[in-house]
Amino acid sequence: MALKLGGAAVLMFGFGFALVPLYDVFCEVVGIRAPIEATAVSEVIEDETASRTITLEFLASTGNGAPWEFAPVADSVEVATGKLHDAEYRAHNLSGRDLTAVITPDVRPIEAAQYLRKVECFCFTEQAFGVDEARDLEVRFIIDSGLPAHIDRVTLAYTLFEKPVVAQNLK
Repeated sequence: MALKLGGAAVLMFGFGFALVPLYDVFCEVVGIRAPIEATAVSEVIEDETASRTITLEFLASTGNGAPWEFAPVADSVEVATGKLHDAEYRAHNLSGRDLTAVITPDVRPIEAAQYLRKVECFCFTEQAFGVDEARDLEVRFIIDSGLPAHIDRVTLAYTLFEKPVVAQNLK
């Protein structure tokens, strides 16, 4: 009985580590979230000739009760398509210990994701925070002028997760 309970605990612990990557795969497979990849600065061509103004909304949330304050600096901004823009989010480690954050992005409507090109984003790498550390996290992006005319509002959302600590064998 103890062996079965111990095995169940180990399986649940392992499943907890796999949740973030499994969530990413699930969302991409069912089309809930489109993959967002980095665009090299050299590939960004600002094209203001066909530019129009849209509303870009920013959302932030924490996953699994992560001990953070996490929010966009501005809730929404008016942006011109075809032009490079910057936005910031603010994160604060409230845990009382060093933590590493893993951040997953999402774009709505899903159709707009292919027109949003990120040049720099805090979501591309894990973010290490010291005890009580707070800092601004920047994203640089361009929304392609080819964004369909019926889309006049795009939402850029991030979910911040605490990266699980993996115990290492000490010899």
